[in-house]
Amino acid sequence: MDEVEKIISRLNGVDPERPYFDPLAVEEAVRRHARLIGFRDVSFTWAMGPRQANSELEGVDFESPEACRWPLTMQAMQDQAVAELQRDDAVWQAYQEAQRAAEERIAQALHLELFRLALFNLLSGEAGQQGHNVASLVSFALRDVIAGASVESEALEDLNDAYLPFADAIMAGLGSFWIVGERFVCLPLPRLALENGALVSDGSPAAIWPNGEAYANGDEGLIPVLQSVEW
Repeated sequence: MDEVEKIISRLNGVDPERPYFDPLAVEEAVRRHARLIGFRDVSFTWAMGPRQANSELEGVDFESPEACRWPLTMQAMQDQAVAELQRDDAVWQAYQEAQRAAEERIAQALHLELFRLALFNLLSGEAGQQGHNVASLVSFALRDVIAGASVESEALEDLNDAYLPFADAIMAGLGSFWIVGERFVCLPLPRLALENGALVSDGSPAAIWPNGEAYANGDEGLIPVLQSVEW
């Protein structure tokens, strides 16, 4: 658990007002993840703002076998872990209880919610539904790593090991990603404007991406601001 505490401590060092961004470090972390799930020829496309991500994903058939490969791979690993844990009712119950306790602990210890909200529902259409929010993914992964310490499951350990590289990826500035085959379309974390610990909601830019795309915080989430803002 000491390693988990170190990860949590490092994640709390991510500055929402000016997050660290190292695309090479992100790519190395994602490649570690890819190797663990059997993906060998990973490539990266960086979109430096949400509208640019939308352009990169235009025309992608997310129902194609190529686009479904990653989610199906991860779902198979999750299903295997669940099946292994459910073989014993006591083990499954202990794991679920540990999950609930770990979720509360993560919510208290981590401060990724602002990033999760800023990265939520940015893209329209199917691309918006198929994106992976790294702040959410890391929070759930750490929850299961903590809960996994209460049970014995090789399949669960394999699943957690596969997800943990995303903790390094978010610390290096990865915000969201989409996968088509073995191509990762990556969107960095935005720089956030805060007031009393919350996103500003006065109509000024609340989230700004490296290419200058800016979004204000509205009643139904982030709203694009027409002018570009300096990163």
